[in-house]
Amino acid sequence: MKKIYAFMAAALMSASLFAAAPTVEDLAKVYDVANNVVLCFQPIEDATVCSDIYFVGSPNNWGKGEGNTEDFANCEKFAPVAGFDGWYAAELPYSDGFYGKPLHNTQNGTFSWDYQCGDPESWVYVAGNEITLNLENGSESSMGYPSAGVYIYQLKYWKLHRNPCAAVVKHNYTIKVYAPDACADMKPAVAGDDMGWSAHAMNEELDDEFNTVYTYSFEGQEGHAFKIIEAVRGWANEMQYYDAEAADWKNFDNQELGATETIVLDYSDNTKFRFAKCDGVEPIEVSVKAKLPAAGCPEKVEILGSFGAGWDGAATAMTFNASTGYFEATFTARPDDEFKFRGEGSWDVQIQVIDENNEGAWKDMSNVIIDDNIDDNNVVELDFSDPAEYRWTPASQGIEEVVLTEKAHKVVVDGVLYIVRDNKMFNIQGAQVR
Repeated sequence: MKKIYAFMAAALMSASLFAAAPTVEDLAKVYDVANNVVLCFQPIEDATVCSDIYFVGSPNNWGKGEGNTEDFANCEKFAPVAGFDGWYAAELPYSDGFYGKPLHNTQNGTFSWDYQCGDPESWVYVAGNEITLNLENGSESSMGYPSAGVYIYQLKYWKLHRNPCAAVVKHNYTIKVYAPDACADMKPAVAGDDMGWSAHAMNEELDDEFNTVYTYSFEGQEGHAFKIIEAVRGWANEMQYYDAEAADWKNFDNQELGATETIVLDYSDNTKFRFAKCDGVEPIEVSVKAKLPAAGCPEKVEILGSFGAGWDGAATAMTFNASTGYFEATFTARPDDEFKFRGEGSWDVQIQVIDENNEGAWKDMSNVIIDDNIDDNNVVELDFSDPAEYRWTPASQGIEEVVLTEKAHKVVVDGVLYIVRDNKMFNIQGAQVR
């Protein structure tokens, strides 16, 4: 009788071990991985789970929907794996350049990057294919999937060891910054992970001793990260410190909000602190002349960049010169500033270019760097008029405007446009769907 009990105990132990570490072969019976990526992970240690978890990455435009807002509407939800206690899995079509990560939603069910997976050390490889793990922002993992298949990992903690199930502690913070006076034309801004990492301009005030101080007040959560960047140029112009040992200027690491509500940062010593672009280069008057795609061209075109009021400020309107066919604009900028074109007031209409790494697919045009394109007369002359290479972002129903190559053709399934090349089907964003 004891032998039977011993056999049953051994079988139960074997089943427990099997559930804790499923193999690729086991998961292949559950998932069709021929052209898909399956991320199967088990939260362990501090990776608390109390709500839904979603896969956010390149297949769903990183959660960005209409109006560039972030939500889980188009994101695949991780589902418990039947027969494998504590394991979750999400399955998505594979395409080149596949990136993404699990994201635990907030206590009120909204989208936030607070509870994404942690740094590369938070992941433990178990079986299957190996993910490419890179460090981002000092506390996050950038996760790449080199091929279709099953990726089986354990997750030890969420970003910065945050607990998505714990009570949220918030404060009314005020950040005060004394800026380097050598960079008097550059105004500080606050950027943080609970602000979408966009620049929030600070208010210029005088302290009790009549010194200029820049302040920004907001409600924030303990443990959130922030940095000081420049209000106009944003991340192209971070506050830096001088590293005497390395004899070089370096960007600060992310700073963390704590229990102290008033945070004073004294960067007034020009020998120790500066904005990255406070390097003696003076702004110049730049003239841009650009031939833009004719088909689908918006009625009003504007130029926006890291000059003037910055990426989040007012855009510069372009004037169409009928005699030359160029859209033209003049503005003051630094040679290393960048810009892009768009339809009036919206990034929903901008110039796209054929993706050389994924023929038949389109992607948004990269920023134009003034230094790389300017001539001796401070003129930037550009030509984006070739319809085989450039276009404006098409309207959702503008299927007929899609330009194809000789190796690709289009198909419309249930009113949705796809591109087919080499017996592979891609959606209009370039992600492989079959």
